[in-house]
Amino acid sequence: MPLVSVPALLSATLLTHAPEPAAAEPRELWAGHQVVFGRREVPFKGTVTTRTDTFSLARVRRRDGSIELVQTACRVLIEPVGAVEVTIDASGLPRSSMRFVAAPDGEGLVSEAELAWGEDDVDGDGNPGVTVRVDAPMCSGELYVSNRSTTRAVGDYTGRGFAGDARVRVVQHVIDAKGACLSVVASDTDERVQGPFAYVPVSADTTCAQLLRNGWPVDAEG
Repeated sequence: MPLVSVPALLSATLLTHAPEPAAAEPRELWAGHQVVFGRREVPFKGTVTTRTDTFSLARVRRRDGSIELVQTACRVLIEPVGAVEVTIDASGLPRSSMRFVAAPDGEGLVSEAELAWGEDDVDGDGNPGVTVRVDAPMCSGELYVSNRSTTRAVGDYTGRGFAGDARVRVVQHVIDAKGACLSVVASDTDERVQGPFAYVPVSADTTCAQLLRNGWPVDAEG
């Protein structure tokens, strides 16, 4: 049974415990959506395509021609592979920060970043790393994982907002597992994924709950 990778929060992100924006800064807010696709060998099925969608809200800081996004994950959706469903509680993930600067060739804005966490309890649930819940017909339980991702993302302004494409290498280690079956079959992964992302401005007082309830305002594939 494959272990579906924990996605980066907007995989172009340098994940840090980001400080709150200063009170005097403009409260510009963007809603973001990213899709990343990968490929994986699955027993009895061969090579399959994997997909992860991440929805986020980002406070925007503009400094010296760069754009920094301090963002909060609102929802992470991992497409089932076969009969295996994997879920992550986005509310337990820390805020993240990424910075786009002018590309050396002048074509758009670029972000090069590393995402990493170890055995610290990142999502605050009392278990090491980030908890990944696995629901499968014969092998369910929880995995506790660490993660290291390296990303290159290129984006630019469109008629509606900011959009582009990200390429990510995701190296994931299983620290521990809850469930006898998962303890045996879960394994570390080293994957390369890529896909589009997009942001649009929203009202500065918008919340994740409001957008998830009323319909997300941006589609990275749209």
